Amino acid sequence: MSAVREPASFPELEAEVMVQSDGTRGAEVTTLYPANEAAVPEAAEVETMPAGAAPASAVALAVGHLTIEPSPTDWTRTLTLVERTAATIRAYEKRFVQLEKQSKALADRSAEDQHRLQTHIQSLEERLRQSEERVVTAETALRDAEYHEWEADMRAKRAEQRALEAEAKCRQTEAYLRRVHELLAGVS
Repeated sequence: MSAVREPASFPELEAEVMVQSDGTRGAEVTTLYPANEAAVPEAAEVETMPAGAAPASAVALAVGHLTIEPSPTDWTRTLTLVERTAATIRAYEKRFVQLEKQSKALADRSAEDQHRLQTHIQSLEERLRQSEERVVTAETALRDAEYHEWEADMRAKRAEQRALEAEAKCRQTEAYLRRVHELLAGVS
């Protein structure tokens, strides 16, 4: 009796089909194990099946009384789920494209706003610089005007002082002239 192992592939499971022959009868046993298991499971007890047994029966034997009978309603449900999933994915893709466009538009608006505000800030900084220059010029002019006013006040005070001195001299001169007139009037 000899056993030959042939690998088979199922969508979610790795399978190993063992073909056994003893000369007169042939039997096929399928063992299933999850695809993510790295090691091949230990050899299972080989059961003989009649030659006309279907592969689904072999799968049921290997898994253990689990019968997998694909029915048209299962395929219909599966196709419906696949179609719904595809529609959902398309809807998400459309929404993603919309969000991407909105995000780009928002980024563009933000960049424009930033540029506009940066330009406005530069304009305000230039106006501030000009205002500071005018303030400095006005302060200088004010100091000059205050100095000229002080100087004018000093000249006015000096002129007033000289006017008072001149007035005093005038009075003194008038007093001398009166005295001279009186003296001259007495001599004649």
